[in-house]
Amino acid sequence: MGLRHITLPESLYGENIVLANCVADDPALPSYIPDDYTAQYESTQHLLAAGYRQPLCFWLPESALATGYRRQGFEQAWRDAGRDLAEVKQFHMATGDDHYTDLASLLNAHFKPGKPDFDVLICGNDRAAFVAYQVLLAKGVRIPQDVAVMGFDNLVGVGHLFLPPLTTIQLPHDIIGREAALHIIEGREGGRVTRIPCPLLIRCST
Repeated sequence: MGLRHITLPESLYGENIVLANCVADDPALPSYIPDDYTAQYESTQHLLAAGYRQPLCFWLPESALATGYRRQGFEQAWRDAGRDLAEVKQFHMATGDDHYTDLASLLNAHFKPGKPDFDVLICGNDRAAFVAYQVLLAKGVRIPQDVAVMGFDNLVGVGHLFLPPLTTIQLPHDIIGREAALHIIEGREGGRVTRIPCPLLIRCST
């Protein structure tokens, strides 16, 4: 379940409520969410430090709350490095799981002639990266020698099975759940959004 905005039923107001992986309009409600912005910012710094300069970004749907934070983090890191956003190719996935395969067509459109016009693919999540691996490897593209790939999520039970192992970002759902529970157990006061760090897992795809 992705980060989302919720409307709390009126019947729950007055109860000891804490939100996990979601936010509400009411600033008095405490919530614990991933720090998507900082995670994407720092992962972009990693890519820049590694020498990548021609990114192709395949973000999650624009309607996804996390997408805005992640894209903002990427763009800010790119600007802070003195780079021009005009040199970045950015696309959003359409809503619905069937549209993961749209990435195949997008990648094919960026082989000119026969070679990729990007040196790193930034994927909205690890599922998109899985599709990308199949397309790139089928074309004889070496990862990361020819094109690097960055994921997001560290999909449970899957991330380390990519060959080569996928560089990705860990969504800290376990910590979010623990902190939300401790908020109630410890009687923490005050309502605010607490952003939990998302560690960058540098493997072999970048």
